[in-house]
Amino acid sequence: MLHAVEVGSARGDLIAAMSNMMSWLSTHGSQAVMFQQRTGDASIFRLEFSSVAEALAFVCAFGGRLIRPEYETAAAASAGYRRAVRS
Repeated sequence: MLHAVEVGSARGDLIAAMSNMMSWLSTHGSQAVMFQQRTGDASIFRLEFSSVAEALAFVCAFGGRLIRPEYETAAAASAGYRRAVRS
């Protein structure tokens, strides 16, 4: 089972936000199974991890939220996510 996380980014800081997240993943030896981005007034990033421990550590570092698995599939389909990077 994959554990999905969503984190938001302030408008205009897209490159810095992605760079910080990728740096954190690299530094912690963590690898997101999926890394997606949705844009609008602010960017929202969605990452999927193979372990809940990695997902929760990422949430603690970036102030996001862990998405409950039973709601995850419908939410992703209706939210219009665009894949930014896939590991």
